[in-house]
Amino acid sequence: MAGVADRIRTILEERGWSERELGRRSGFATPSQLNGVLRNLDRDEGAVERATLKRIARGAEVSERWLLLGEGAPGDEDSARGPTSRESARPHMMNAIGFDDALAEAKRREPKIRAHAWEAVAGSSRYILRGIVTPEDIIKLARVAEELADPARIEAALEAQTARVRELEAQMAREHAAKKAAAAKKATAPKRGARGR
Repeated sequence: MAGVADRIRTILEERGWSERELGRRSGFATPSQLNGVLRNLDRDEGAVERATLKRIARGAEVSERWLLLGEGAPGDEDSARGPTSRESARPHMMNAIGFDDALAEAKRREPKIRAHAWEAVAGSSRYILRGIVTPEDIIKLARVAEELADPARIEAALEAQTARVRELEAQMAREHAAKKAAAAKKATAPKRGARGR
């Protein structure tokens, strides 16, 4: 099963429940709220808050980790899992479900991506990631970061800019010298009106 919405639909199918029934068991205010959650999950899993997904896991009596990440089995008792110590040290990551685990798995899957890219993802993810984080999400970000934040590329761009500034300064100096020489030549040239007197 590919995602959270698929796992919710599997629960409904296996138990013979309607969306309204699972919504009621999850404590939603309106019976059709689960339908909206499923539509949002189909579009973007990050668009649904973790608290909402936890309510669905409790209502369905399944493991939160299974529902959110597809890990383990539905009947596992891991719904009380709190953040890891590293997640707790970074409260901004609390909404990025499983970030540290997904980062470790992404690094394992893509060992050729350089360290600066992983560091850029870890540093900027608080502004980018919401909801459930998968290794694939992190790999995509790391590939972009590797291209954009490559130290060699940045250094080459800075060197090119420095060379361009030097060219412009030299051109300005030549133009200034040419103007100064023209002014000096004009100042030393005999005046036409002075000869005829």
